[in-house]
Amino acid sequence: MTEGSRQPRRKGRPRSHDVDAALISAALAEFTEHGFHQMRMESIASRAGVSKVSLYRRWASKRAVAEDVLRLLSQTRPLADHGSLKADVQALVTESIGSAAARANATIVMRTMGEISSDPDLLALYRTHLLTPRLGQLRTVAGRARDRGELREDIDTDVACAAIAGPIFIYHLALLTDAGRLPDDPAAITDAILAGIARRPDHVTSRTSREPG
Repeated sequence: MTEGSRQPRRKGRPRSHDVDAALISAALAEFTEHGFHQMRMESIASRAGVSKVSLYRRWASKRAVAEDVLRLLSQTRPLADHGSLKADVQALVTESIGSAAARANATIVMRTMGEISSDPDLLALYRTHLLTPRLGQLRTVAGRARDRGELREDIDTDVACAAIAGPIFIYHLALLTDAGRLPDDPAAITDAILAGIARRPDHVTSRTSREPG
């Protein structure tokens, strides 16, 4: 190895994988419970069972913590193609309202929505790490449906995405505020969404019936 090719040695001790895992778990719990403005760096260190030195070795500020947490939450797996708009939407709804993490995810989304209104930097993080990936997922579902001829021709793709996301958002809002529980019935919610965005079967039938046999 030549003198010029040597990599500079980083100062300080290398970070432990176990410490990193404990810190990100503690940060996620603190962020979920208290939100960005009320979470405390000392509490994250205490939850993780590490010193503040170890904490600040990873994150120099609360904003750096928030970015890592939101980046973690954005790591969604690609949506599988279930073969139809109905099956795709029902799978998405089931994952959003039926998982064990539904309340925690709803808490994060709703609290963050309130905090970003007065914090442009936090809004930018939210847009990058949560909103844009989620919209990408929904556009994938809508795009596949349009290619299959299942989506109404007169509906814009982003309007279709809003129609899918809207009931899930309201479900999460009701879940957190106890303002009246929506039914934990992905099939019923899916049918309500499809009533607004899917091409009517009778329209498809009337078109195909006119084709020569």
